[in-house]
Amino acid sequence: MSPNGPPRPDVVVVVMDCARADVFRHEVELGRRTPFLRELRRDSVDFSGAVSPGSWTIPSHASLFTGLYPWDHGAHYRAGTTLPQDPDTLAGYLGRSGYSTASFSANGYIQPAAGLTRGFEESCWGGDQEFFLRFLSKAAPTNPDLGGREAAAFGRLPDSPKPSPFWNSAIALLSRYTSLWDGLNRVGARVLAHPTSDLPLVAPWIEPRMEAWLKRLPPDRPAFAFVNLLEAHEPYLVDAGQPVSWRRWLSYLRDVQGEYVWVQGRWVPSELEVARSRQRYACAFQAIDERVRRIVEVLRRADRWENTLFVLTSDHGQAFLEHDTFYHRFRIDEELTRVPLWVRGPGVGRPGGTVDRWVSLIDIPRTVVDLVGGEGFGDPSARSLLDRGADLEDRAVYSMTEGMSPTEAKELPADRRALLDRFELAAYRGSFKAVAKGSGDTTIFRASPGDPAAPLGPAGDADGARAVGELAREMFARAEARIASSPARGSVLKRLAGWGY
Repeated sequence: MSPNGPPRPDVVVVVMDCARADVFRHEVELGRRTPFLRELRRDSVDFSGAVSPGSWTIPSHASLFTGLYPWDHGAHYRAGTTLPQDPDTLAGYLGRSGYSTASFSANGYIQPAAGLTRGFEESCWGGDQEFFLRFLSKAAPTNPDLGGREAAAFGRLPDSPKPSPFWNSAIALLSRYTSLWDGLNRVGARVLAHPTSDLPLVAPWIEPRMEAWLKRLPPDRPAFAFVNLLEAHEPYLVDAGQPVSWRRWLSYLRDVQGEYVWVQGRWVPSELEVARSRQRYACAFQAIDERVRRIVEVLRRADRWENTLFVLTSDHGQAFLEHDTFYHRFRIDEELTRVPLWVRGPGVGRPGGTVDRWVSLIDIPRTVVDLVGGEGFGDPSARSLLDRGADLEDRAVYSMTEGMSPTEAKELPADRRALLDRFELAAYRGSFKAVAKGSGDTTIFRASPGDPAAPLGPAGDADGARAVGELAREMFARAEARIASSPARGSVLKRLAGWGY
């Protein structure tokens, strides 16, 4: 019990990696694949104007953990893909406040080498085997708990071991021709007699691991758990791993899904391949629905659900050539910047409601800190999602794409570099979105926080449009100066190679 009243709430943040707002909303409203999420929606507040600060895993998660924009926390391609030691993290703050903290991530980027488990007392994360050979990944994570050791070792960690050439070649093949990976999992699951319903799940050890961790905690000790789910990340299983006829499976045999061959310009997806990727992506939310249900059941069995601040969100969206971009990373179009954000629990307000204003992932740490009685966290512009002040309607939020690593860009033809290696920053405020670019150009659109599926329209000379454009240019200049003054850290190439890329 808190000395001044009721027990402090537990906090659980679940990131559905690559979940974009419009597809997620459509699937939940349809409810055919997402019955549990549809019920959870009635118990949550939906922030329909949620914007991710980054377009890929590391900068977005670093913002989620620090409450800072990427140019301030420094974890991105243009400065180094490791979170520096300077910014405080939500896990560190809550740990000092008496919380037990743990991270359970299917995404291998959420690990000490990236600085993204700093502050967590326990952490475990998945690897390539768990993503591709799912029928083998049942009992325990590839990378076990480190306890608190990663905090002490931060900055002195050896490079991750480089996978063997055979494994690299196998991953490249499985990534590109997903039907081979899919078939291997289907046969393996039959041989090992795994339930077919578990086949699409990545790192299914997450829920049991989380439950075992909660059981070890004293009942009166508050808990903070972070979970990353990877089912919506490319490449995708045939029909999200659900049972299919052999004829249907064979029809997918020649489909390609490899992001890196697309980046290099060696693969131009056909209309059929793009349509099938979109369909498989939508089907992935069926597995996510099951994962979220299991996490909530873990909290209920631990008798913690009713007093839990539960946040369900994403790190970025996913594109399917809507704006000449496949998957994510390289742009800040709506398909990538707009993410789902639901909040459920103590102090949240009317369940089932929708808040149609611009909010950011940097607001999540501020919300948690405010709820547990702290004062301020992260960027000064961050606001608690529980606030209802009138000044929030005129608030601006931002998103950045930093292109790619210098080594990766150097290997590309000039036309691919021009398309993909761009530094851009978007500002959202009121009814407008403005995108500032390194060339000095700024493009302004009409944008609606209440409808992530609404197409952007030309802003014209509408009131407020120019002001948002000025905001974008001002923040772009600040970001550019901040990045220029930050020393690069570590080897991006060695990090990515160590993680199997």
